[in-house]
Amino acid sequence: MMLPFLTAALAFSATVYSHPETEEERLAQVATLNRIAAHSKRSLANCANSPDAMALRKRAVARRAAWADELRNKRGLQSRAERRDVKDLEKYLATSHNQTSQAFTLDTPVETLFGSNASCILVPETIVGPYYVEGESFRKDVTDKEPGVASHLDFQFIDINTCKAVPNLIIDLWHANATGVYSGVTAELQGGLKTNFGRGIQQTDKDGVVQFDTIFPGHYVGRTNHFHVMSTDNATILPNGTFEGGTASHIGQVYFDQSLIEEVEKNAPYVENKQPITDNRQDEYTGDEASPDYDPFMKYVYLGDEAKDGLLLWITVGIDITSNYNANITVASHWHPGGGTDEGDRLKEVAVVSPKTSASPAVHQGMHWTKLFLASLSLAMLI
Repeated sequence: MMLPFLTAALAFSATVYSHPETEEERLAQVATLNRIAAHSKRSLANCANSPDAMALRKRAVARRAAWADELRNKRGLQSRAERRDVKDLEKYLATSHNQTSQAFTLDTPVETLFGSNASCILVPETIVGPYYVEGESFRKDVTDKEPGVASHLDFQFIDINTCKAVPNLIIDLWHANATGVYSGVTAELQGGLKTNFGRGIQQTDKDGVVQFDTIFPGHYVGRTNHFHVMSTDNATILPNGTFEGGTASHIGQVYFDQSLIEEVEKNAPYVENKQPITDNRQDEYTGDEASPDYDPFMKYVYLGDEAKDGLLLWITVGIDITSNYNANITVASHWHPGGGTDEGDRLKEVAVVSPKTSASPAVHQGMHWTKLFLASLSLAMLI
């Protein structure tokens, strides 16, 4: 069954994946990922025509279209869509996710432009990465005056078991700046503990939606351009504007068309990034074995004639809220107003919450590109 509204990022109670070192390990991992995707796709298939899902899609279309118009008006840009056709190719890495098509005019229905017509699912990256910072503040704008192509993000979270939106999730977003530097950490060549750009948290609304204003992230050694996203439920919101506790039900990364990356990186300050370029096919975490079952790339529209005029990007994220990935989280540092403290890649404590299905225990150390992420000790049987 086709899923006309979801380009979904699935977080299923599973395992932590390291980069496979042998062909046998690679094939085994691909088989596991495909099994997860197939299992979860069956769950999402039931959502295709459910009243809840159809209502969510309708509201998502209206929300994205209205936000695009608002952003264009703020920049004094003509509210139009005039770019290349969306290509229908075999693999997602070769598929354009640009919705600003030459075939679209001012008379094009917003359902066509801002709806999601893919029938595919993303198996999540369940490695949190080396630069996760605890204690971030609730805020929509995470730019902190960093220069770059303005990027406005719309994430919607759907429960794959009920087809309903997931409200009251805490969503962590973090990413590198235009020259591939992360804030808030002490690792060599990074921004340091007194910086906080590209980081923030939001709470999903009744439609399971959060929105962020930021810049398009740059590449760095060994990694293509990407956003990190983590969802936490049952968290306690603190008076100081952050949160504690809760259960991580999704840890993922989202990516962009290579053509979009190349267009963005023609502009300053991206051209000043001297780190070697790693494209989508070279990055070991993009899901280069993309199949018809999962798609890790965000859809987007240009707000003007070119990417440098700004972008609106979106993705719908399907999660299993019974998942628990707390054991997968390593904390590089903890943010406090005015500066952070180095946490030495400690394992995040498992929160005491209502019973949930736990992922396999894992021993991780968040590391720079010179080290490998450690894998979990065992794989959970999924089906």
